[in-house]
Amino acid sequence: MAAAAMLALVVGEPSPNSEASSHRDAPLITEDPTADNTDVYAFVSSEPGRQDHVTLISNFIPLEEPGDGPNYYRFSDNVLYEIKVDTNGDAKADLTYQFDFSTQIGAITPNTFLYNTGKIGLPPDPGDPSSQYTNLNQPQSYVVTEIGASNKRGNDGDGGDDDDRGQSQVLLRNARVAPIHIGPSSTGTPEEYETLANAAVHTVGSSPNDIRVFAGPRDEGFYVDLMGNFDLLNLRDPGVDTTSGFNVHTIAIEIPKSRLAAAGDTDGVIGVWSSASRRKGSVLRDDDESDHSGKMVQVSRLGNPLVNEVLIPLGFKDKFNATQPKSDAKNIEDFIVNPGSSQGGAALVPLLNGVTGCTPTDGRVDLQAVLLQGIAAGTLGLPGTRDTQRDGGPVSADVLHLNTNVAPTTGTGSYSPLGAFGGDVAGFPNGRRVGDDVLDIDARAAAGAILHLLGAINCPASLGISDNVQSNDVPYLDHFPYLGLPHQGYNHEHDHGVSVFSAATLGMGLLGFILAIAVAGPGAIGAVRRRLRG
Repeated sequence: MAAAAMLALVVGEPSPNSEASSHRDAPLITEDPTADNTDVYAFVSSEPGRQDHVTLISNFIPLEEPGDGPNYYRFSDNVLYEIKVDTNGDAKADLTYQFDFSTQIGAITPNTFLYNTGKIGLPPDPGDPSSQYTNLNQPQSYVVTEIGASNKRGNDGDGGDDDDRGQSQVLLRNARVAPIHIGPSSTGTPEEYETLANAAVHTVGSSPNDIRVFAGPRDEGFYVDLMGNFDLLNLRDPGVDTTSGFNVHTIAIEIPKSRLAAAGDTDGVIGVWSSASRRKGSVLRDDDESDHSGKMVQVSRLGNPLVNEVLIPLGFKDKFNATQPKSDAKNIEDFIVNPGSSQGGAALVPLLNGVTGCTPTDGRVDLQAVLLQGIAAGTLGLPGTRDTQRDGGPVSADVLHLNTNVAPTTGTGSYSPLGAFGGDVAGFPNGRRVGDDVLDIDARAAAGAILHLLGAINCPASLGISDNVQSNDVPYLDHFPYLGLPHQGYNHEHDHGVSVFSAATLGMGLLGFILAIAVAGPGAIGAVRRRLRG
């Protein structure tokens, strides 16, 4: 089949309307870590008896050091955290779940420096979400609100109509947040801490239409060699999972599929992203208090892993965080579809071409499909993640595209962290599960692996791109909220999970290798290509 025809199979006819594991992905958000989106997940629940539900997760506060007390990391009282769902392919939220936090400083006594005044115990009434843990001197609680088609309080942005709001209802009020995993004297054994954390899973309603919610610290579940990749030319073999031993703060909500249908989903395909917003005005007073006023302004957002971190150029990253998915067609689509002509030779895809010698640098409708529009049903035998409800096709938008009709992969023999590249169609880019190896998947896709598998190009080197950090340091859970338990502050370690890099990256971290190539110039590219070809 001709290349053009193969590309048409990926995305169908071009649409006229033609969000990353991202840690510190833009200059401004590095100054505001409590509002920094790190990862978004969306998948059909795999817990037995829960496959009629969908789990949505968003992580914030990148690379938390577990022992960083006595004022440990926490959700900000002045940030509105949101998970959003598009049910019809127009890149606008049809369902929004807002998490609004409050902190009590010195709840037991202000006359101590300690986070807790004794060993933290279970709430007196665990069945009451508002009943707080005992001996916790800085407890957090939150309100969860579900909002329909638009959000009066939140920031629709980009000329959106804030007056066109849907119905809202409070799902949870004053719900407790899981405590920090401090150490044996404060939070007991790992099993005792797990019991404390489980008490922060709250259920709203009754089966089969019940909703489950969680907020609190969890393990940083994105495994990758960050340090080897970003320390200039300080490349190493073997590589190391440098996110190991760190935590994040997680908001998670599990909703029944019936709720998606009630919000307008008729084909089972949804788009998911997350955002964080602050009040437009802040005033620091002389009495050490602060005032916050004005409408909410979005300061961070995230959909697909690694989009803002490595595909969006440095000069546009902050604007990306401030804009909405519905404007991605005009704002970022050219960066992704035509990275060579829109960004130049220092962009990720052209640099990958310098490594493989066969990666197309423009006309990348395959990346448009994977990241912005969803994949047409039948491509490489995959289920469709492309919404079929909108005339003219879905609006291009950086959202996770999830086909909720696809059953989760539960058997150990059929599950693959490489998702579709590993023959597991329930994984990324069909939504994203907590264990999906999204760096390898994204890097291979960017290098042209999908086009190679379709026969549109001959680029076998694209299939070998990997940093070969292949697993997380902490086991994921087989039940809600799925991310592993957070590391203990008293006893933890970093930089374990060593693995050997593949020949395709010549013993270097992928991004660090690309950076080395960019610095070393064309001569190094030639040497690499000769080595790859033997």
